[in-house]
Amino acid sequence: MTREMPNRSAKTAARDVGAVGATQPNTQTEPHQYAFDGDDQAPARARHHVREALCSWRMPEDTVDTAVLLASEITTNAVRHTTSSSIELELLRRDGEVEVAVRDSGPRPARALRAISEETGDLWDEHGRGLDLVRRLASRWGATEAGPGLRVWAAIEATGDVR
Repeated sequence: MTREMPNRSAKTAARDVGAVGATQPNTQTEPHQYAFDGDDQAPARARHHVREALCSWRMPEDTVDTAVLLASEITTNAVRHTTSSSIELELLRRDGEVEVAVRDSGPRPARALRAISEETGDLWDEHGRGLDLVRRLASRWGATEAGPGLRVWAAIEATGDVR
């Protein structure tokens, strides 16, 4: 089940638990928020909503494709590594960038996500490359505590020809 959530501020007083790159800008425009079940269909739902929203914003095709991949990886991690019954997806458009954020209801991993993302695994492994992809594709990314869970976000530059 998917439901679009009313627009609300993404500001939180949560402690940063692994941001990479510059700090998050506070200015936001046109947030899109969705909530859906934290089941095996969550990554597909996230991909659908990201593609739909970014196309409606007339984002360049490569930006859409990268944002879809980031949402899929972050959502998959939330489903696989937590016991969340629901997942929240938030899409923000700022000057020159798009941010994809996924919030779960926990529990949080015992180790910092940055350390996990920097582990090197076998290139041919089927699993274990999600955060490494996020780290490599995002211009900035990180996670903040959100109650018992995490809000994991990734920002990408949105430049180039629009659709």
